[in-house]
Amino acid sequence: MLRSARTLAATASIAVFLASAALAAPTAAELFFEQPYLSKVAAGTTLTYAYKHVTAEAKLGDGFEETLEMKVGAPADDPKKRIADVLIHRGDKEGEAGPFPTMNGNPIAMILLERDVKELAQLTKGSPFYLRNRVREHLSSGTVTPARFSFEGHEVEGWKLTMRPFAEDPNKDKLLELVGRRYEFLFSDAVPGGLYSIDVVTPKADGGANIIETSLTLTGASLAPAVK
Repeated sequence: MLRSARTLAATASIAVFLASAALAAPTAAELFFEQPYLSKVAAGTTLTYAYKHVTAEAKLGDGFEETLEMKVGAPADDPKKRIADVLIHRGDKEGEAGPFPTMNGNPIAMILLERDVKELAQLTKGSPFYLRNRVREHLSSGTVTPARFSFEGHEVEGWKLTMRPFAEDPNKDKLLELVGRRYEFLFSDAVPGGLYSIDVVTPKADGGANIIETSLTLTGASLAPAVK
């Protein structure tokens, strides 16, 4: 009986160890840069994202809303690869970005972050190269924690990546209130394209309210009908 109890205890310990290993969090770099998210999306799929930018003061720029449609296709010479084009709709205006060749990560995230860097540079009169490098460094070293969220009416499990790239920056005095800017990304293999949302928030220095809020959220995916 004692031996059986010890065997059961050992088996339970092994099970706990294996479960913990299976749930080991990816690094921030693996989550953001190294996952082949688009390779898991069928060619002919359009991923639709809602983009919203809100500012508390006119001097911080205009607020606006957009719809971003990322059309995922396959090159004619290699159907296993992926290529993406992004259409951007703002009111009656339309723009585009891409094409983005097969790559790890999600091109939509790069579009948002490039806009973010330009905004920071305009508001601080700082170097976009310096700011871009600071953001990129922290994308490789941000904090990753398990997350659960709702997508299309279902609870899914994934990962949350958070960072505050300017909190300890040696030049943070030049960033004014933007030094408190924080970023949150939600990823999951259960959503098409891997990336569910990005939220970028800049609070007031006293933490009482937000002066800038930017969000991007995946709202759906549709597969174009096959051509007969």
